Parts: sequence; C-alpha cells; structure tokens
Amino acid sequence: MPKAIRGSCLCGEIRFEIDGDIGPAGQCHCSRCRKVSGTDGNAVFHAPAAGFRWLAGEEMIQRFTVPDAGGWSSHFCRQCGSPMPLGDNRGKFLFVPAGLLDDDPGFRGYAAHIFVGSKAPWVCIADSAPQYEAGFDSPRLDPA
Repeated sequence: MPKAIRGSCLCGEIRFEIDGDIGPAGQCHCSRCRKVSGTDGNAVFHAPAAGFRWLAGEEMIQRFTVPDAGGWSSHFCRQCGSPMPLGDNRGKFLFVPAGLLDDDPGFRGYAAHIFVGSKAPWVCIADSAPQYEAGFDSPRLDPA
C-alpha cells in the first residue's frame, strides 16, 4: 500500500492526508484560479474523497462563493488565507492545490494546462504539457 501524503496550510492550523492514488497535476489558467492563487495559474490535482482525511483545523475553512458565477467557490484558511481542497459536486473526489503538500506526491511537472484560452496575456507557458482552450478535455485530468 502506498504511503499517505500530507499537506497543510501556511499557518499549519489546517492539516490533511491522502491515501491512495492521486491524479496528475494540472495547471488551470482561468481568471478565477489566477485570483485564488495570486499567480499565473492554479496548480491542482485530484484525490479520491474516500482516501482524504482532515487531520486538524477543518473548522478553520472559510468558503467564498463568487456572485453570479454559477456556484463557483473558493475554500481557504480563515487565519492565513491558504487555498484549501475543494470537493466535487458528487462527493467522489477533491481538487487539491498542489502547493499545500508537505510530502512528495511522486509526480513531476504538469500533465496539462487548462483554460489557456483565458490565460493572462503576460503568461508564456514554457513546458511541453498539452494545452486545452477550456476545461477537462483531457481524460487524464478528469476524475469523473
């Protein structure tokens, strides 16, 4: 059985671990993910809900729902502001910001870049990962 990987927020109040296979990392370049991450994109991977456990601080998670955005929301630590894992609508998996990991997940680089059609004009994607104009065109990234 693979070893669990752990993650935490910047202040350390929120901690979690993931057992089982995780998806590859991808980077989303949509405007909302840029705002949530404060960078040119949001590096995330998916993890099965069945293998995800909060170890501490779940009560510290704050949710912000963007008005008029079809329910799009962000979860973050209310003390330090770190983005937090966010579950899908069916409760089967979570999108996990890759920067939260304290342990090595084993993947290297991105499997894909998504929503490159709305990336910031100053961004130059320099790796050779596939690029998709919109969302989960890639079955390797879509955990559905």
